Amino acid sequence: PGPPGAMGNKNSALDFKFKAKEWQWQLKTEVKHLDREIKKIQAGEAKLQKEIQAQAAKGNVSSVQMLAKSIVKSRKAVGRLEKTKVSMHAIDLQLTTSIATMGTVASIRLSADVMKKMNAVARVPEVSSVMEEMRKEMAKCAEAEDGIEEAMMDEGEEADAAVEVQKVLEEMAL
Repeated sequence: PGPPGAMGNKNSALDFKFKAKEWQWQLKTEVKHLDREIKKIQAGEAKLQKEIQAQAAKGNVSSVQMLAKSIVKSRKAVGRLEKTKVSMHAIDLQLTTSIATMGTVASIRLSADVMKKMNAVARVPEVSSVMEEMRKEMAKCAEAEDGIEEAMMDEGEEADAAVEVQKVLEEMAL
């Protein structure tokens, strides 16, 4: 293995997973904070709307316009905070994906290690050469068996066999 902290090192993978989980927790905490801020701004906007109605009833046009500009600014602020929340959620999903990918990589790496060990235990090249020798020996045995059968079968037996085959074919009406 490489130096401590090198990618691919089991400890560094665990460290990354731990750090990623910590980041996710921080992101969720910040999203909750943003939600509280959004609610505060929206509550302030509701108050501003009531104030606009009161000023409009009094006929104070300049105050109404100033308060309306404040509402526009608060709505833009809410929009920016919502965009920030969406970005934080996207980062959270990317971290989740990274953690899952690391788990998959670890599983594949483990499978590869197991396969290497199984190949070493089975000594595949040695086994395949033994299997090839066995195949050749079996082929020789089959050739010898065919030769013995041919030698044992004389012409009379061949004729008898031909007659029997003809009878079977006639029985089957072929």
